[in-house]
Amino acid sequence: MMTMLADLIQKKTALNEAQLAVVLSCFKPLTASKNKLLLEKDAIANRLFFMNKGCLRLYYSNDDLSIATRFMAFEHTFLTSIVSFISGEPSPEYIQAVETSELLFITHEDFFRLRETIPAWDKMYIYILEYGLTVITSKLSSLLTQNATERYRNLLKNNPELIQRLSNANLAAYLNISPETLSRLKSHM
Repeated sequence: MMTMLADLIQKKTALNEAQLAVVLSCFKPLTASKNKLLLEKDAIANRLFFMNKGCLRLYYSNDDLSIATRFMAFEHTFLTSIVSFISGEPSPEYIQAVETSELLFITHEDFFRLRETIPAWDKMYIYILEYGLTVITSKLSSLLTQNATERYRNLLKNNPELIQRLSNANLAAYLNISPETLSRLKSHM
């Protein structure tokens, strides 16, 4: 289960074998069943997840119970409520397993201890932050500049696996459209 994580860490950092062993010893396995909540709103995100297999979603839920999905994490991806993880403040988001998922996680305490004891670990921190910033910026751009049809077409072109793996409700929440709008889009394309 550690192989994919070790490969990614070795690609992004200059850790020697001993340092890599220390880092990997901080990650613990976790299997999350479908629909399991791994983070609830107003809880502090004290774990960073690495996806070996499955799918997690990071989403907001409003008082009217409408859901807006900010990110879907698949294999080889890290996920947490990053602002909460860094600041220790309560999270405005939820993290839920969309599929039964095989994960590795590191605690906030271990992650930041590694930053203090293994300076090269900062390259992993920078990678996670840059990846998150890129994803957030791309999502915001699509929401501000594209209509529902354009967002769906881009998803078909760039991430067709999402359409295969996600339920219509999750897909609609990810595209920030109603399930009815998604059904109309699917029937016209």
